Amino acid sequence: VTAVYYLPGFNRVLAASVAGDAYSAAALVNNGISSSIPQWTSVEVVLRALGLVGGGAGVVIASGSRMSRGNAAGRIIGRGPIAAHSMGPFFLDYAHQPYPLSYFQKHRYLSSGFLHGSLLHLGMNVRAMISLPSWLENGIGKGVYLSAYLGAIVTGNIAHTLSNVSGRAASSLCIGASGGICGLYGLMLASLMKMGNSDATFYVLKQMVWLLAFGFLVPNVSNAGHVGGFVGGWLIGFLFSPGYERSYTLNRADGASRDSADVEFRRMMGQGVYPSVEKAIFPLKYLWMGIGLAVLARPDLRLIPLGLVRGILEPGAMSGVRALLR
Repeated sequence: VTAVYYLPGFNRVLAASVAGDAYSAAALVNNGISSSIPQWTSVEVVLRALGLVGGGAGVVIASGSRMSRGNAAGRIIGRGPIAAHSMGPFFLDYAHQPYPLSYFQKHRYLSSGFLHGSLLHLGMNVRAMISLPSWLENGIGKGVYLSAYLGAIVTGNIAHTLSNVSGRAASSLCIGASGGICGLYGLMLASLMKMGNSDATFYVLKQMVWLLAFGFLVPNVSNAGHVGGFVGGWLIGFLFSPGYERSYTLNRADGASRDSADVEFRRMMGQGVYPSVEKAIFPLKYLWMGIGLAVLARPDLRLIPLGLVRGILEPGAMSGVRALLR
């Protein structure tokens, strides 16, 4: 909706752009093409968002930039690093860009995990989440499951940032929930290792190898983000997910009638084994207490809630493209 609303501003920037972009006026003239500037329509924006044309990637118009830590929201001053994007200002306020946007606006490390380039992109990630076993959420606990997912989005974006430290790659936009989904695979691996289920552990590692191979074959896929998400989910699972111990009651002849675990979870754990929160290396609350203390201690992290809310109330304000709406 915001992309369609700010489309006139996008087209004005497109017409005025001299950044050498394939759609800029300078490129059109230099290539001997008609000097008339292409103008995007609402239909084209919607079709691109649906993934029906252009792969859903969007068209970026970039320019030079500088940013200031002095402003309370870390807002861009001067010319924006991204002057416009066909996906709209809401997209630009939440997408992860290693530098400079995410460097100054840390909420992007989390919010980008809830953005997708098209319905096809979204559908693929939803399918990946649905294919995960139900015991991963219901067996080990929704708290650990959600913590691993959110934490893996952040660690995936951190890994993506570390792998793109300079040049054009550092200014590229990164979106999608795949880092969080890989984190759930890492959580699954940690849980299976605690159970002592080596066969299922091998299956999880094989799935990750296939995913990384897919990332090498398909352009615009961040394998660093996948690996970072997987490692982050594994760490949270190893440190904060339940431990497992044997139960005399479940090993008795009538133990099956006392077993509350579903069939799939029981098959993973083995007979007579049950999860115990007391056996976790650290209670899950320690994770969130540590995050809370880090947020309170650092001014840039304290601005995360403000950034998340402001992007909804004032689309384009955080990225500096809000002026295009006027």
